[in-house]
Amino acid sequence: MTVGLYDVLLLAHVLLFVYWLGADLAVLYSARYVADPGLSLETRATISQIMAFVDLFPRMSVPLIGAVGATLGVMTADFNFGVPVLALIWTLALIWVALNGWLYAHRGDALRTAPWRRFDVAWRSVIGTAVLVAGLAALAGFGITDNRSLALKLLIFAAAIFLSLVLRRVFLPFRPALRRLADGTGGHADVVLMQRTLSRTRPIVLGIWALTVMAAALGLWQPF
Repeated sequence: MTVGLYDVLLLAHVLLFVYWLGADLAVLYSARYVADPGLSLETRATISQIMAFVDLFPRMSVPLIGAVGATLGVMTADFNFGVPVLALIWTLALIWVALNGWLYAHRGDALRTAPWRRFDVAWRSVIGTAVLVAGLAALAGFGITDNRSLALKLLIFAAAIFLSLVLRRVFLPFRPALRRLADGTGGHADVVLMQRTLSRTRPIVLGIWALTVMAAALGLWQPF
């Protein structure tokens, strides 16, 4: 059996889905211990650092899934754009990956990273909107693909990006509450806030998981 570039990229596409789902599961499971008042602050702070590292994997996987998927679509002629557009997609994906890596490396410097985190939110919004428009145009019959399963996959990918923005917004109070507890300025209200935040994020995470499973099923089975 000869393994070509397409086979390697297909394997990478599958593995990126695995890292996206698996890492999100680990982050969600670990967060419950960070909000557990029965554990020491040192233990919870350590778990929080582990969460930040593991959360880097889905952040990296999302742009790479898009770039690898676009490459596979061009190779199978399911996408009707050429190498210049594909090169642009890869450039944007790698910039997105680099930004996520930079934000992680400087996560302790809130003042320095704040404008770039806002940029990341705007970036995700623009990319999500572009993918959404591309999927809707394709379903209408004048887009970048005639493959309806692939068009639906684009819509699902856009929905997952927008849900990730909602998740980030809902999760926003969690880490400041943990920092207040760590430096001794917090109290029971912060513990309650952390637990309430987690309960609100779970349905969103489950929604993202459901979307990724649907996208994977569409890619494998091509029902339309």
